[in-house]
Amino acid sequence: GDIGARRQLLGTALRLSREMAPDVHALLDGCRSTLGLEAPIETYVFPSPVFNAAAVRPERGLLFILLSSALLEAFEPDELRFVVGHELGHHLFGHHRLPVAVLLGRKAAPGPGLALRLFAWQRYAEISCDRAGMVCAGGLDSAARGLFKLASGLRGRRVRIVIEQFLAQAGELRDEVGRLARAEEP
Repeated sequence: GDIGARRQLLGTALRLSREMAPDVHALLDGCRSTLGLEAPIETYVFPSPVFNAAAVRPERGLLFILLSSALLEAFEPDELRFVVGHELGHHLFGHHRLPVAVLLGRKAAPGPGLALRLFAWQRYAEISCDRAGMVCAGGLDSAARGLFKLASGLRGRRVRIVIEQFLAQAGELRDEVGRLARAEEP
């Protein structure tokens, strides 16, 4: 059964109180204000070497943000605002109301048409959240650095973050996908 999101978080992660992480709470407050979210938020950290974050399904009017320890320690404040803004975007846009993973994971899986529409909806949802994150971060540069760190797992100490080259790689991927799609056409 459903034991409750908060109960599970309290048992498996560390809740970051204002006293423990005043800077994290300050940037959370700023993102909440920027996005116009009034619901209270509890933020949790879990031990992981992987950069990861999640918005957990709200419960009794309480919003939950989950951050990995690696992400919390490696991201600069503006990059962290991007990640937090992205996760708050899931709450803001009500993405938890459509349980895509549940729908796709059922034994009686949806037909291919519906499955493709669900995957497309997921991609659009992530893009919407990236926009919310960019607004919280204060601009494209902060958002791009946050995305670079999430995509690469790098902290930016040994490998210099050059956003233009990161974007050029995304353009090459787009071109490659287009080339492969044209090659498969009858």
